[in-house]
Amino acid sequence: MIVAGRADRLEATWRAITQDQVYAMRAPTFLAGLLPGWLTLRALSNTTSLLDPRPLRELITASVELERIRISSMGLVVMATDLTRRSPRVFDNRTVTVDALVAAAAVPGLFPAVEVDGAMLVDGGLTGRAPVLEALEAAPVERALVVLSYSADEHGTPPTTLRRSMEEAFETAMLHQINRDVELARLKYPATDVQVLTPSAPLKLHPLEFDTDAISRALALGRADALTCLHALED
Repeated sequence: MIVAGRADRLEATWRAITQDQVYAMRAPTFLAGLLPGWLTLRALSNTTSLLDPRPLRELITASVELERIRISSMGLVVMATDLTRRSPRVFDNRTVTVDALVAAAAVPGLFPAVEVDGAMLVDGGLTGRAPVLEALEAAPVERALVVLSYSADEHGTPPTTLRRSMEEAFETAMLHQINRDVELARLKYPATDVQVLTPSAPLKLHPLEFDTDAISRALALGRADALTCLHALED
């Protein structure tokens, strides 16, 4: 009952999230769009990011219980990328902080790099979309499940705008990099059964969209698929 209650609270949190809590436009960026021609480019060249990181930081601070993570028996691996050393940076239950979590979500250009222990860190996806290798190195297991947010028969939409072109390019690169990381994990850890789980139907969600109805459908589908997966693993 305790686990179910926590899951319900987490689901309620996801249902209530709005785009402004994650992708809030910085005032200088918004004002730069009102300038003519080359002045827009000059203004944008001097800004640190397109989006304001403060709402995302506030959301993470309010939602993540670090003390529970510290004492949890379930291992945590959070990936970030050190821009100076051009290498991955791994955080676990003991070392993860709000700064580390904000850095792990800091897509370069959209969010500014975050200073953690003197290093400038950004999204870990630059060095590994699915940190399967890092997770298996930290805690070898007999079976590893990699969860994708794309169904097997899901296809992109025609990129008729700049935004859609960027989103489709991002999602395509992410999907192929995750599959590559999975194959590398299977080669490096042959004793581990590495399986990829995909939704039973397309989620029809995009990175910059926070549609309440779409999130509700995704949560319901995820719950049903998770139960199906658990039953299959028990058989």
